[in-house]
Amino acid sequence: MKVKDVYDFLDFIAPFNTAAQWDNCGLSVGSFDSDVSKILVALDVTDEVIDEALKIGAELVVTHHPLIFTPVSQVESKSLLYKAVKSGVNFISSHTCLDSAIGGVNDCLADKAGIKNICTTSVDTCLKVGDIEPCTPSVYAHKLKEALGGKIAFTDNGKTISKIAFCSGGGGDFINAVADLGVDAFLTGEAKHHEYLEAKRSGIALFAAGHYETEVVVCEFLKKSLELQFENTEVVAFEGKAPVNYI
Repeated sequence: MKVKDVYDFLDFIAPFNTAAQWDNCGLSVGSFDSDVSKILVALDVTDEVIDEALKIGAELVVTHHPLIFTPVSQVESKSLLYKAVKSGVNFISSHTCLDSAIGGVNDCLADKAGIKNICTTSVDTCLKVGDIEPCTPSVYAHKLKEALGGKIAFTDNGKTISKIAFCSGGGGDFINAVADLGVDAFLTGEAKHHEYLEAKRSGIALFAAGHYETEVVVCEFLKKSLELQFENTEVVAFEGKAPVNYI
């Protein structure tokens, strides 16, 4: 099997041409002609991920977040990109296209967060709406903590919530649009101070459950999808942890 075979499959389940214009999905380092017998799946390309790929003999790393976001003018020997190139490993990312894809990041988040009856919105393909079992914001925050781990920050609108909008990762800037969707709550990965204030003002219970925690859930989906498609190829999910510590 070649890197191109994996690229084509990822393009099938989450078409690269549906990614945001600013995004940089696809092959970032390597060659489409490289042979692949083992794949490592991870959320990010980090030093630890590259080390793990070399340790287990994975010729290809598939991540959600791209290794390269912006144009590169130089590649210093101490940089992560230099290490990735020198490793001889191939790197493919599926980012915003996977956020909105069927079964992708947001659908995986919905499954973990107990969100049912999901539908997309006209605001953005990554922003979806669904239903949860009616409960108070505090109760739902505890459910999220149990399901996703990490630390949950939330605003309490003082009422029972059941209709929820959600967007994994850094979706806090959708708060103004969310207020017009007729929902009680909004779940995302991270939000800024003024976005919490706007949520309070709009009567929306805003839950920020961690950028890492709301997106790493897709790794298991990628692993299973690749295993089903390429039966003779070993696929390993990187067992990492969020880069943020809390006290």
